[in-house]
Amino acid sequence: MTHPRFRQPSQKIVTSIDIGSSKVSCMIARVNGSDSRSIILGIGHHGIQGAKQGFTPHMDALENAILNAVHQAEKEANLTVKQAVVNISGTHLLSEQVKVTTDVQGHAVNDADVKRLLVEGTTTDSKSFSVVHANAIKFSLDHGQPVKNPRGMYGNTLTGYLHVVTGQLNTARNIVNCLRHCHIDIKGIMPSAIASGFATLVEDEIDLGVILIDFGSHYTNIAIFADGDVVHTESIPIGSASITNDLSHGLSTSWVAAERIKILHGSTMETTDDARIMIDVPQMDDHHHEGLIQVRRSLVTAIIKPRVEEILELVKKRLEKSEVPKAASRRVVITGGGSQLPGLRELANQILQKQCRLGKPLPLFHSKENYHLPSFATASGLLTFALRQNYAEDESRPSQKGWMHPLIQWFKDNF
Repeated sequence: MTHPRFRQPSQKIVTSIDIGSSKVSCMIARVNGSDSRSIILGIGHHGIQGAKQGFTPHMDALENAILNAVHQAEKEANLTVKQAVVNISGTHLLSEQVKVTTDVQGHAVNDADVKRLLVEGTTTDSKSFSVVHANAIKFSLDHGQPVKNPRGMYGNTLTGYLHVVTGQLNTARNIVNCLRHCHIDIKGIMPSAIASGFATLVEDEIDLGVILIDFGSHYTNIAIFADGDVVHTESIPIGSASITNDLSHGLSTSWVAAERIKILHGSTMETTDDARIMIDVPQMDDHHHEGLIQVRRSLVTAIIKPRVEEILELVKKRLEKSEVPKAASRRVVITGGGSQLPGLRELANQILQKQCRLGKPLPLFHSKENYHLPSFATASGLLTFALRQNYAEDESRPSQKGWMHPLIQWFKDNF
């Protein structure tokens, strides 16, 4: 059975670039019209030099990471990337719900009416902020009962309830300019948490309501889904890099060594073996000479757990302030590179008091490589977004065509 997100009339190439806080990932896929799943042709990723401590990297370092990640994917796919869909993240993003009304003069609502309403709801005169994402949550005619799709229905007044995400114009410009310097045109842009949701959430979760937590390197991004659409996003300026930083200071070791210890021995839950298992920790003296000491694994856990608890408590406070829809209040999916920390789900269950599961990209693509790691959730979700945009532009399905297209075109025209 063909998955509704990926029915394609012809074969196309789509590319996603996930610009993270500490690394860049690139995925290239070929869209098949007759197959239920598209094929991933190439995957690449590269660290961003100078991003370890959480500072914004120099543009040259970001461009270098993009070039290397894209080149790796291009080499594997045996083609050249010319355009891509990318993500955007950070605390500068503002999520809000907007109500827009337009006159339809008593005729049956058509695509032009819906498009006009959506463009009106995403128009801004701000010189410092721009719309980076928007989606329709619901509509109503003559202030009646809400409907998901008003097309073909008669009325005098059409009202749309939109979820709109705006972001700092200069941050978006930096992303676009980096891509242009790499000879890549932007095809679309999407907040990271929403993209991760596209990759990791099943249709029932999106319909019934769910909270997606993307545990990244320097940001923990949140997206709330209900009734089939994203209704709210949040971003917290702390992530798994803070855990590495704590280990580096607490164990008096380098960042690289601390990251390795976190990956190999890190956990948020203590075990009976922690007190007897010894871990080798490289030490750095004033002359940068390396020594080696051993510490109990219980010390590593004792350093990690408080930081993770802090992050989850911050998530809990943000969720309480955001007035999560009742339907989404009990389900949580945690993804991103930081979600692979052992014991995280159990600790999240305790602190958030919700049903939590770990999310990884769903098997929606054919691939020779393992793209199912949570660290590829955003890149995989961006591919999903790219495929949906191509699908929306299919003239055989005018009912779904192009309300995001004017946003993307506006975004291109303004940069």
